Amino acid sequence: MSKFDKSRPMPVKYWSFAGLMLTYWCNARCASCYVCSSPQAEGDMSVEAALAFWEGLQSVSPHGCRIHIGGGEPFGRWEILSSLVRQAHRAGLGPLEAVETNAFWATGDKIIRERLAVLDAAGMGRLTISADPYHQQFVPVERVRLLARVGGEVLGPDRIRIRWRDWAADGFDTDSLAEQQRRRLFAEYAGLGHDRLAGRAAVELADLLPMKPAADFADKPCRDRLLRSRHIHIDGGGIVCPGTCAGIILGRVDDADSVGRLWQNLRRNFADTNNGGTGVQSVQDCTGSKHVPPIDVLNLLVRSGPVALLAAAGKLGYVERAEGYAGPCHLCWSVRRWLVENRYFRDRLGPAGVYRP
Repeated sequence: MSKFDKSRPMPVKYWSFAGLMLTYWCNARCASCYVCSSPQAEGDMSVEAALAFWEGLQSVSPHGCRIHIGGGEPFGRWEILSSLVRQAHRAGLGPLEAVETNAFWATGDKIIRERLAVLDAAGMGRLTISADPYHQQFVPVERVRLLARVGGEVLGPDRIRIRWRDWAADGFDTDSLAEQQRRRLFAEYAGLGHDRLAGRAAVELADLLPMKPAADFADKPCRDRLLRSRHIHIDGGGIVCPGTCAGIILGRVDDADSVGRLWQNLRRNFADTNNGGTGVQSVQDCTGSKHVPPIDVLNLLVRSGPVALLAAAGKLGYVERAEGYAGPCHLCWSVRRWLVENRYFRDRLGPAGVYRP
């Protein structure tokens, strides 16, 4: 890799953290889900593709890339998950930092010990368990507590991470609440600021929060979030998205080498953004083909932020919400959803399922 001018920040950070989205399927349909997972969601990652992406990610950064496996609910695809971690470990592909779960499968001591033993032998660093009012509408909180307790015995308590521990300790199942009670609880919890207001959360949670006019979010470029966070996700179709911005396509990959080529292309295309330049001049994918759309959504967000995207979408027919938006991410996702529904910029916005709450 060529050297960077150390007097300027890198326009695109090395990818040091990457999530392999094993599936979009999930037993739950949580109000907070920013990738719109559900029992009906489709899109699994094969073991072969996951191994290739994992291998390619190790070459992007001189420091390697820490991998976590998520979804959707990866334990809903246990055969794929267990085969993947075993093969990756045998191939020496680098550390498996974490596997994420909502604990729906943790129905007894035996299955927990068996599955965690497989992951432990494959070098998993920690198990991350989701716990909050949204998940407990679909997963009994006692399963979270059982998985945390038994997992602590198998892995050690320091290797169990719960998001969020306060709810796992003192929370309750919310499926039996009346709809109005549940909405009040969700509004209170969403007000804590834990949730990404994209995907289903932008539909089911954002309107429970105070609104502001879009103009309040002007002059907030998204360069750091999109290009410099060091964190990305790859799904089963090879779509690469920023770690916290599902539905924005950085590019597509199909083998180990294409992962590195994509990062290099992003670095070249955005090399002048540190000087306030216009950024990418053409959209170039990892295979070298080119497409020059009238608007490049990624470039626009990097340089100017969601209010600029709003203005561009307005010229195409999008109408700004009179009631306002709960934040810049809510604004961005609302505009992007409209663009997807109207079949604009499919090179940069997808997969389509992320925009179907």
